[in-house]
Amino acid sequence: MNAQRKRIIISEIHYWKKNRLLPEHYCDFLITLYAQGDAEAATNVKVEKAILEKERYSVTKKMIMLVILAIGLSALMFTIGNYPIIMIAPASIFVLGLLVRLIISKPFRSALIPFTYIIAAFMLLAISLKVWFSFFEGETMLLLGILMLNSILWLFAGRLLKLLYFTISGAAGLLMIIGFLLISY
Repeated sequence: MNAQRKRIIISEIHYWKKNRLLPEHYCDFLITLYAQGDAEAATNVKVEKAILEKERYSVTKKMIMLVILAIGLSALMFTIGNYPIIMIAPASIFVLGLLVRLIISKPFRSALIPFTYIIAAFMLLAISLKVWFSFFEGETMLLLGILMLNSILWLFAGRLLKLLYFTISGAAGLLMIIGFLLISY
């Protein structure tokens, strides 16, 4: 194992020990194991800035940026009504960008991936509703069809990607639409 990798691992173990994520004697054992008995190497590691803490901050920062961008695009889409195609295009490019990012990135590499799926699904729903409001307002059956397609897509994505929250959301959406149809007709 190279020296850089050992230093990172020992730094993380010190961070775990400092924040009591593992019992102290486990951490001491792991530090001794990775330092290979070299006490000087085990104590020369900076504990203040652990790698995991930096990654968490980076992921949180990216999540906040994605939420702000998605909310901003959704708000613009529904407030500017004169030019629907011009407002739907950036939102569609945003969703396509998210999907391409998900396909390119390695699965389950970070906590950002499930969050990105959720934002892409809600943006797709917002785009569908904007299309309905702009071109087909008043067509209730078409709205129900659009909502049903979104629910089926969520259900399919949940089953395909083994994401329970998408499966539950898709099934609940379909049940509510069917319930609405049964009650109203």
